[in-house]
Amino acid sequence: VDLFNVTHTGFDVESVAAVSTRLREVIMGLEERYEDTNLVLVSHADVLQICQLYGANAENVGSFSSYRFGNGEVRAMQRTPDSLPDPVPLQPPQRVISS
Repeated sequence: VDLFNVTHTGFDVESVAAVSTRLREVIMGLEERYEDTNLVLVSHADVLQICQLYGANAENVGSFSSYRFGNGEVRAMQRTPDSLPDPVPLQPPQRVISS
């Protein structure tokens, strides 16, 4: 759903747009406070994926689920879409038909 509507709040979730707004405020505050410093952001993977796409000015931040983090993975956050890894869209689970 996020891929098609970044403002949806179905299933009792915070929208991608709201997360992006919150992250922008946090990043702006960090940049103001810590000039010329490398920072490490630690969070739930969805939040980090949204942050990375928003920061890279990706065309559709709602596609964040195609940019999954591996456990313990560290990525540099840059400001261009070409800095993103190759997308790997989520696949639906395989149906198992038993006879």
